[in-house]
Amino acid sequence: MGESTEERAQTAASAGVLGTILLSRTTLNSGFRIAYPFLPAISRGLGVPLTAVSFLLTLRYLAGLSSPLFGPLSDRYGRRSLMLVGLGLLAMGAALIAGWPAYGVAIVAFVLFGLSKTAYDPAMQAYLGDSVPYHRRGRVLGIIELSWSAAWLVGVPVAGFLIQRAGWQSPFVALTLLALVGLFLTWRLPSDQPASRWAGPFVSLAGLRHNRGAWLGMAVGLLFVFAMENVFVVYGAWMEESFGLSVATLGLASVVIGIGEAVGEGASAGLVDRLGKKTAVLGGLLLNTGAYLLLPLLSRNLMSALVGLFILLLAFEFSIVSSFPLVSELAPGARGTLMAFNVAALSMGRMLGSLTAAPLWLRGGLGLNAVVSCGGALAAFALLLLFVPEPGKELAE
Repeated sequence: MGESTEERAQTAASAGVLGTILLSRTTLNSGFRIAYPFLPAISRGLGVPLTAVSFLLTLRYLAGLSSPLFGPLSDRYGRRSLMLVGLGLLAMGAALIAGWPAYGVAIVAFVLFGLSKTAYDPAMQAYLGDSVPYHRRGRVLGIIELSWSAAWLVGVPVAGFLIQRAGWQSPFVALTLLALVGLFLTWRLPSDQPASRWAGPFVSLAGLRHNRGAWLGMAVGLLFVFAMENVFVVYGAWMEESFGLSVATLGLASVVIGIGEAVGEGASAGLVDRLGKKTAVLGGLLLNTGAYLLLPLLSRNLMSALVGLFILLLAFEFSIVSSFPLVSELAPGARGTLMAFNVAALSMGRMLGSLTAAPLWLRGGLGLNAVVSCGGALAAFALLLLFVPEPGKELAE
C-alpha cells in the first residue's frame, strides 16, 4: 500500500524543513569559510595589512564564546526565533561590508558573523532535537552537517569566481541576498513551542547544574576539537615545508579537505543511528587517534600526505557530527541551553588548539603536534567510554 495523504504531507514538510535549514546553514558556513583563502583580497580592499584582517577572524572566533547567552533565550522564546536572529545578524554583517568597505565597519561585521552562527547553530540543533526522535536524529543532523563541506566545495569556489569577476565585495552581496532568502524561508517553518516557561534568562541552567553526563559530554567535544585544531592549524606549514606548495597544490589540498569532510558527514548520517551514537563517536575517536599517528609518517610525498589529510578530516567529521545527536539528548529539558554551551565548549577547544599548535610545531615539527593530539583524542575516548551515558538507547532497540 502506498503512503497516506497525511504521511506524504508530513514527508514533504520534513523535506522542506531540511531544505530550508541546509540552505541557511550552508550560507552561514560559507560566510565563515570564504574569509580564509581570500584574506589577501579583503586586506587589499580594506587597505589594511594582512595582520589587521587576521585580527577580524580572531574577533569572530571570540564571538563564539557568547553562545551560552543565546541558549537560554532559545529555551525561553523558541528555537525558530533564535534561528531568525542568526540569519538576520548574518544579513546585517554581510550588507555592512558590501556597502561600506572600511576597516572599522569590517570589525563590526565580523563580530556579527560570529554572533550569527552562535545564535543559529545551537537553536537549529535544538529545533531538530525537539522534533526528530532520538533513534532517527543522527541521520537528520548528519545531513545538515553536509553544509560544512558544501560551503568549502561550493561556497569558496563561487566566491573566488565572484571576486575575479566583480571585486572582493561581491561575495558579501551574495551572502546578504542568500541570508534574506533563508530568513524568509525560516520564518515560514513550523513554529516551535518554547521548551521552558521560566522567569529569568538563566533559570534553565538549573537543568544542567547537576547533570554530570551533559558536562562531561561537552568536555569530550572540547578535547577532540582541541586535538584536531592542534594539527590543522599547522598542516599548511607542514605541507609548505615538505612540498613547497604552489597555488595549484593549495587548491588540491582544499578539495581533499572538502571531500574528506563530505565523506565523514555522509558516513555519520548513514551509520550513526544504526551503530548507536556513543559507539559511533568512540569508533571515530579511535580512527582519529590512528590518523594523528599516521600523518607524520606520510610526509614522503604529496600524494600520501593528501591521503593522510583525507583520513584525518573524514575521521574528525564523523566524530563531531555523530556527537551532536548524542549531546542533544543529555538534557532534553534544557536542550537549547545545552547545545549553546556545547558550541562554546567546541569554540574553547579550537582556541586552545590554536594556542598550542605553533609552539609545538616550532619545538618538534608535526610529530610533536600529532603526539599531543593523539593524547587529546584518547582522553576524549576514555571520558566518553567511562562516564557519558547514551540516552534513549532503548528507543533504537
